[in-house]
Amino acid sequence: MNIWTISLFDPTPYDKVGELRFIQIAKAALRAGHTVTHFTSTFRHTSKKHRFSENKTIQIEPDYTIEYVHSKGYEKNISVKRIFAHADFAKKLVNSFQNREHPDLIFISMPPLSAADEVIIWASSKNIPVVTDIIDPWPDSFIKDVPKLLKPASRVIIYPLYRKIRRILRESTAVTSISNGYLDWAHSQYPGIQQTRCFYPALNLSEITEKMDKLNSSIKRDEEILRIIYVGSLGSSYDIPAIVKAAEIMDKKYPGETEFVIAGKGPQSGLAEEYAEKLNNLSYLGWISDEELMKQYYMADLGLIQHKNNLTQTVTYKLFSYLSAGLPILNSLLSEMADIIEENEVGLNNGNGEYHKLADNIEQFLNDKDLLQRYKKNAIELTKRKGDSIAVYGEMIKLFEEIVESGDDNVFLKQKADIVSGK
Repeated sequence: MNIWTISLFDPTPYDKVGELRFIQIAKAALRAGHTVTHFTSTFRHTSKKHRFSENKTIQIEPDYTIEYVHSKGYEKNISVKRIFAHADFAKKLVNSFQNREHPDLIFISMPPLSAADEVIIWASSKNIPVVTDIIDPWPDSFIKDVPKLLKPASRVIIYPLYRKIRRILRESTAVTSISNGYLDWAHSQYPGIQQTRCFYPALNLSEITEKMDKLNSSIKRDEEILRIIYVGSLGSSYDIPAIVKAAEIMDKKYPGETEFVIAGKGPQSGLAEEYAEKLNNLSYLGWISDEELMKQYYMADLGLIQHKNNLTQTVTYKLFSYLSAGLPILNSLLSEMADIIEENEVGLNNGNGEYHKLADNIEQFLNDKDLLQRYKKNAIELTKRKGDSIAVYGEMIKLFEEIVESGDDNVFLKQKADIVSGK
């Protein structure tokens, strides 16, 4: 089976920043004997820089190719320039399909809506099934940040985007997502979706376990100190203030008994540096490599997921990044994330900005080593069931195979082709 995957935001092997969703999906497809061509932009969202100055093809493996489509960039996440950049990528992406052998199936990440919409229109005209993967309920996630008085006007302005969403969801052969909450959102936008499946963001547990075992033989940990780590963006939506204030509480109340580590870059880097200078129990590492990440995970006891905004529907990539390393989670995201953590006893929850509650939760693990060890064990067990990429994305590939095997018997695909052709 020839599979095309499309994502504007996921890293590629060239970036060397870890193997997230689309790389893991490609590996699952290769294990099943399929061919994968992944399309993305030369412009990288996280660094706001171009990887290449023109279209570029990189052959990762004989059956795994990355196609970088040169398109416009932007400086700010929320900007008109970004909207035009996404539209530019969408048109150039579809143009790059010309003179290629058509795939058996296309798997595309949404957002951006422009790319998903253009691909859906093109694929429908060719009778090619498309599976749309929702990673963000955009533009709802944009509206939540708009001031209350401007929300009605903003909804009017972006109304055409909702028409695109309905078309994408209507024309998709299947809709997948990183959370059940996002699938609920999709059904609220278009109740007639053909089929939906949730595949949590997963990682290769055996590879991570092997790395941890190697570190165990070379690094000695001080078991008397409780280590808490935050790794990720230091963007404005992440609650770095709650983390540093909780560290301050623990530094005063339990001097020498805790260590906080913050790793990553962003607008709040200065805040992390400021507190690292004045607290004895806080270190700021800046950006770290994958190798250093595994070392820090090995040294840590707890992982931090703290957001300023209550993204109630999402399950973040950090969930199984921490859990696969045996780290229980200190989480501020409500709804699905909180439910997963509470029901499986793999961490403790606090509300947005509740740094006193965050400190209380850390204190529970500091004073109850048996609780910490039980939750660490639960973290690995949950990863085996729900977060191991071998199993999770293996099931996704089976879904792709079922869709393709239905072939000419798929009445829904025929109907889509007729709609596009005007029959």
